[in-house]
Amino acid sequence: MAKSDVIALAVNDEALYGVRYSPRGSSGMTRTGGGVWLLEEDSSPVDDDQAVVVDEDADEDTPLLRALKVARKELGGREVVLAFPLSQLLVRILKMPVEIRDDLAGAVDLQMDKISPFDEGGYTTGFEVLSEDEDSLWVLAAAIPSATFDAVNEPLQQVGWKVVRTDIALLGWLRTLCGPFNLASPGRRVVLARFKNIWMLMVMNHGTLVLARSFKDISGYDALVRELTLSLLNVEIEAGPLSVVELIVVAEERPENELFSKLHALLGIEPDYKEFPSLDGGVEGVALRSVEESVIDLTPAYWHDSLKEGAIRKRVTVGVAVATAVWAVFMAVLFSGPLVYKQMTKMVKAKAKFHYREHKAVSDTRKRVNLILSYTNREHSPLEMLRVVSGYLPQGITLTGFNFKKQEGVKISGDADQPTLVYQFKNAVTEDSLFQEVSLTGPSASRGKHKFEINAVFKGVEE
Repeated sequence: MAKSDVIALAVNDEALYGVRYSPRGSSGMTRTGGGVWLLEEDSSPVDDDQAVVVDEDADEDTPLLRALKVARKELGGREVVLAFPLSQLLVRILKMPVEIRDDLAGAVDLQMDKISPFDEGGYTTGFEVLSEDEDSLWVLAAAIPSATFDAVNEPLQQVGWKVVRTDIALLGWLRTLCGPFNLASPGRRVVLARFKNIWMLMVMNHGTLVLARSFKDISGYDALVRELTLSLLNVEIEAGPLSVVELIVVAEERPENELFSKLHALLGIEPDYKEFPSLDGGVEGVALRSVEESVIDLTPAYWHDSLKEGAIRKRVTVGVAVATAVWAVFMAVLFSGPLVYKQMTKMVKAKAKFHYREHKAVSDTRKRVNLILSYTNREHSPLEMLRVVSGYLPQGITLTGFNFKKQEGVKISGDADQPTLVYQFKNAVTEDSLFQEVSLTGPSASRGKHKFEINAVFKGVEE
């Protein structure tokens, strides 16, 4: 596989979907291979022209492993992008303040930790910024259990493939549908897609995904419409009220009119039926996303570490091979080297996985504490500053004004019976460790009182 080629795989309960893209001149990436490999033991070919029924191999092979062996021969290469269906992941779309961008990973970990049903340290989180404005970020956050990743990754290793990125199949579908269906247009658009026995729901606000859900084994159209109603109510709460300008139903075959009638009664607009541009399981969109920047990656850190160790081991193996040619007398010793490295690598991977979980648990707790401390820090709040200043007021001074400027300082104005009281008050404020510089304007006599104004600058503020 050329360095710029991309191989993407998506797996669900029924089949393995794969595609290979290669650069082709000025047109960008072009599909150069792909197919669908069924996972059932005794299944017939699917309607897709690309479908391939996997033959029975050795008894110990699983349906997924047999499919991967056939796909490996068809697609080649060494590195793949892997995509999982939404039903195997925990996915949320979060609206966050733009000020948190520098610690976005920590904030996402904290939010997912609150709602995650997975064992602590037994899952990996990832995120993707969907849109950004002056005040907020729309962020897609996801979590995948380590066991789910390992169940697919281990057969991939057996056939000689390495996972370099882990994506969400629904985002691949969205990438495929966005252009043909003009989903980036202004307004709120609802896309209800059925692929095999799974319904997928995507809600777009002006081209930004604000809700993504999947429904498996829905009992009927009434249950589907009920779930759609609850989902749209949630969108109203999270993303604000906005009229639905288009409802698109995407399926391999047009559903019964009953569904369209119920959808029309729910939203008051006529649903528009469209066929899938390609029955690829979303894998083509996943492949195209891989050449874009800032896309989500749910690959566990311990697997990335093992890839680095594998690259080091490969260089060591090459060095050993050269040494073998020169020092033939040590051939017997060198032949045992790969076996030793293989066992050592297994031990290192097991230790790395264990330490990663322990490290993640400690790191998550530390991030959570730091984030909470940053949220609850009220050292320079207006009420705290007013309390500090009021504590220094001597008898005979009346405050007439208090102006607080965040991260800058405070301005205090008032009336005093005697000028000496003003200087006494100014000196008391100057001695407080919170302030870097304190200046006094006045006192000036007016109607029997002595008016003044004090400007106190917080420490650390540049003049």
